[in-house]
This record gives sequence, C-alpha cells and structure tokens, in this order.
Amino acid sequence: MKHSGNQEERQAYQSPVRPVFDKFAKHKDVTLIYGEPISYEKQCIVPVAKLNYSFGGGGGGGNTLNTEEEEASFGEGEGGGGIISVRPLGVYKMTADRLQFKLVIDVKFLVTIFSVLTLGMTLLLRKKG
Repeated sequence: MKHSGNQEERQAYQSPVRPVFDKFAKHKDVTLIYGEPISYEKQCIVPVAKLNYSFGGGGGGGNTLNTEEEEASFGEGEGGGGIISVRPLGVYKMTADRLQFKLVIDVKFLVTIFSVLTLGMTLLLRKKG
C-alpha cells in the first residue's frame, strides 16, 4: 500500500497560525496595557489602555483508502482567526507629590447613552399623552 505524502514531511509541517500565537505570547507584558512613560516638565505621564483579545482555531485530518488502486490519500486542514482590540482608557499623571488618573471620555459612548435616554423619555411621554 502506497502513502501519498512522506511521514517526515507531515511531521515537519508547521501551522500558519503558530507564528501569530508565538508573537503574542512573547509580547504579553505590561507594555500592552501601559504605554511608554512620557516625561514632561516635572511630571511623568503614562498612557493606559484596555486590551481585549480572542483567538480560535481548529484543524482536522483524515484518510481514505481507494481499494481499486490500493492507494491511501491523506488530508489535513487547519484554520484560525482572532481579534485584538486596544482602547485608550486614560493616563496616569505623576508628579513628585501626587499621582492622578485622568480618564479619557468616550464620546461615542456618551452619544449612545444620550440617544437611548432621549428615545426612552420620548416614548414614555407619548404613552402618557
């Protein structure tokens, strides 16, 4: 019985998703959340972000045996995907005598809240009238 594909070739195969996971694993330290400190006059400013990440993947393989030609065929497949999202939260402002956190205001979030509240009030006032 002949096998398509060499056993050594299949063992040397490396997933195309592997380098992405390796790169992320090497750099997952505080620099993903806290930026490089910025010195300005007599204060130090450190940017802060929120990091969300999600990865998924899968793979499979199988073989079929063709009895007429007595050849086996092998199939393998892999897939993966992910997302990394970084959103600024604010900055730490440090001086010799004080540490202060300044929040970044998310305008899109404020507009969404304002719109929902306005719509809710409009619907409530219409029902009463």
